[in-house]
Amino acid sequence: MKKALLFILPLLLATACKEAPQYTISGNSGNANDTLYLFGLEKGHDKVEKIVCDDEGYFSHSVDATEELSLMLTMPDGELIPLYGEPGMQAELITDKNGERIVKGGREQALYDSIARILENFDSNSERVVHIDNFIKANPFSRTNIEVIRRFMVEVPNPNNNFIKKRINSLGGTLQDHEYFTELKTKLDGKNSNNIHKMLPAFEFITAEGKKATSRNYRDKLLVINFWAAWDSVSRKVLKEQGRLYAQCDTSKTRILNISLDYDTAAWRKSLTTDSIVGDNVCDRKVWNNELASKFSITSLPYTITVSPYQRIDLFGVDNERFVTTIDSLTNRYFNKKKK
Repeated sequence: MKKALLFILPLLLATACKEAPQYTISGNSGNANDTLYLFGLEKGHDKVEKIVCDDEGYFSHSVDATEELSLMLTMPDGELIPLYGEPGMQAELITDKNGERIVKGGREQALYDSIARILENFDSNSERVVHIDNFIKANPFSRTNIEVIRRFMVEVPNPNNNFIKKRINSLGGTLQDHEYFTELKTKLDGKNSNNIHKMLPAFEFITAEGKKATSRNYRDKLLVINFWAAWDSVSRKVLKEQGRLYAQCDTSKTRILNISLDYDTAAWRKSLTTDSIVGDNVCDRKVWNNELASKFSITSLPYTITVSPYQRIDLFGVDNERFVTTIDSLTNRYFNKKKK
């Protein structure tokens, strides 16, 4: 018996010390010493990890994967690449002859890449719906449906809430109960999907100048809140343009708060100067777990919200094309009313 125990004990210790299975993504960013960021899309895997390429642009990065993972890889030019990891999988990021980035590795990854390529060819939401329906019918349990619905049905101009709910309800198994869909359905079931947060939640940040920025600082002003990131080239372009547009408004009655969901504070500070970002600037390295971004269910950048002088949410998703007219209309409504 003692001999048996002596034989079994080392096996148990070896098993206990065995490393967890990993998912590895490797490839070439196209530029030497580029910095990439990898973050999880689910609460159990929401850590942000920094990836630095070598002198030839190559990188290889592994994360523990005891179960299937839904991840997002952020490229230096702001492109977001969904990754579907599995325990023990080796995936590779390649660039095809058309200059498009593709991830090789696993059935889920291949499913997403195939449907995304199809849907990207349509400008009309109605045209996409037919293909999305066919995809869900053929793959009702696939995790890729999360990104398909988010990217091609939710984060589009004038999303159809009823269409979105029907597609969620057609998903199989427990996928309907995924945290993303649970939060999304709560938002869609409201009388007005963007009015579930009527009051601006209290917050406190430290600005780039080292000053406190709290919700109290913006009382009695029309507040514009921008969610953006220095790693997102579209964000930088929009905020740079917004600075020019803001100068056309009544700046005595308005304030801008730019909340950066950045991983790299040095890159954020550099962007503030090079892009001449106007307003109070704060950086939250929690990225998508930023408290305000989470409460407003914001999953894409840039995103603009306006808040009344009474700290009530006015509008969600204000773009630059209607920025000046929107701000002028709101300032006239609130401040002319106050003068009477």
